[in-house]
Amino acid sequence: MAPAAAKNDKPAHRDAWFEGVLDQLPICVYMTDAEGRVTYVNRAAGAFVGREPRIGADRWCVTHKLFTIEGAPLAPQDGPMAVALRESRPVRGVEAMLERPDGTRTPVLTYPTPLFGDDGALTGGFNLLVDISKRKQAEQKLADTLHHDGLTGLHNRPALSAHLDRRLIQARLAGEGLVVMRMDLDGFKALNDEHGHAVGDAILVEAAQRLRTSAGDAFLARIGGDEFMLVSGALQTEGEARAQAERVRCAFAQEFFTGDHSFKISVSAGCARFPGDGEDQIRLIAAANAALNLAKSEGPGAMRMFDLAEQAREQERLTFSRHLRQAIERNEIHPHYQPLFRADGAIAGFEALARWKDPVRGIVAPASFIPAAEEGGLIAKLDAYVLRSACIEAARWTQPLRISVNISALEFQSGDLPGRVAAVLAETGLDPERLELEITEGVMVTDADRAMATFGKLRALGVRIALDDFGTGYSSLSYLHRFPLTTLKIDRSFIAKLGVTLESVAITRAVIQLGHALGIEVVAEGVETPEQLDFLIQEGCDLTQGFLLGRPLDASAYAHVTGA
Repeated sequence: MAPAAAKNDKPAHRDAWFEGVLDQLPICVYMTDAEGRVTYVNRAAGAFVGREPRIGADRWCVTHKLFTIEGAPLAPQDGPMAVALRESRPVRGVEAMLERPDGTRTPVLTYPTPLFGDDGALTGGFNLLVDISKRKQAEQKLADTLHHDGLTGLHNRPALSAHLDRRLIQARLAGEGLVVMRMDLDGFKALNDEHGHAVGDAILVEAAQRLRTSAGDAFLARIGGDEFMLVSGALQTEGEARAQAERVRCAFAQEFFTGDHSFKISVSAGCARFPGDGEDQIRLIAAANAALNLAKSEGPGAMRMFDLAEQAREQERLTFSRHLRQAIERNEIHPHYQPLFRADGAIAGFEALARWKDPVRGIVAPASFIPAAEEGGLIAKLDAYVLRSACIEAARWTQPLRISVNISALEFQSGDLPGRVAAVLAETGLDPERLELEITEGVMVTDADRAMATFGKLRALGVRIALDDFGTGYSSLSYLHRFPLTTLKIDRSFIAKLGVTLESVAITRAVIQLGHALGIEVVAEGVETPEQLDFLIQEGCDLTQGFLLGRPLDASAYAHVTGA
């Protein structure tokens, strides 16, 4: 049917031309009279709405059967066209849902425009319906891309943040709890580096699937690398959280297979609960991260619940390690020097002992910061600094006294120790025969062949080698026979019990005799009483060291001895 004419009729050929143009459009175009009855539809309208219109009978513009928005039907007086007609203005781009007679629904944009005659009276309306289903699909695809991880298909970090905000609001209103679980794959980085990203990606995809299976209806996200997070509102108690973690752990019991490779991979987890461990998203995730760090310190496949007291201790440890790192980088840890005495009371040399004076803690005992340096990967830098400082200091002495420096087992095993020692000797000009490196028995047990080669290179430089804390570890006569040692240091635990236990007397005497039989110098450390000193001198101990004789002090305190 041709469009209704206004008061000034247009030529018929112009109406035909206009109708022809509208019929070519792939969108639904219809017109109504002032009462909303359909007066015109274009050719696409029937297919668009699912049936041929009944001109003069259907009231498409106002019926609730035509439009629904977000699933809720529109009452006749609330339809887009009705609003436009009532307010005498066009409505542009109203999103609506076209519901066809067969029940199918299509998202559309509707553009209702009221039409008026020359006298200003309403004559009808003109409307367009544009199918926007493809646009909506593209928008959904974009939303999926923005909120899902491209590799595993799990939710990503932004989606996790939005979900957790919503869940926390719901939990507060309902007075419920929820659990956040942070997980990562043990040893994944090393696996990825060794076998390549293709294998690593395949492992991550399979791991995500296993997590889906074990997570049930919990929200699951990949937040980066091999790191995942689970949010469950169904887990209220610690027991339920542990059960969930156990389901996750069991999902990784079977090996991973990719290509020609098979891998045994475990997962570590840290759990935090709302509201006890955190009132908001930031604190809750931080608590889960802290629990995961504690779990990983226990070894692969562990799970830990957040514990405030334990976290305080962990935070103190991390703070201590950070301050230690800064102190090493700023050269704030300085050697002090403790003398070694001959039986006649003359000083034969000094042992360089690292000392740290922290602005907050004051003097920090080596027993505290040396293990922390080893754990934090700082021991190599600390050893290198003390060795260089001690050699520089000893090179200044006019007296050719010995300088002993402790070398950690980690530093001994980490690389080219002889090369680094040779470089320091060349830089400082210190006579190699004045330098003695103290090592513990563990370095000989871990890799005897490698230790033998390292000892040989050090002795070739002319450097002396002392076996520290002798008698407390894996002491074996074979070590004394095989390795080119120059000095044995009897551990202070035996010296402290001289005159107290017959065993300590017998062991100390035997070590002195054994060392002399093998041509190895013997040093007793930890001498604190005159009785201990008298016994050691009587037994022929070569050198003694301890608080009774001299404490570790700054080098300037011994300038009268060294001639510096």
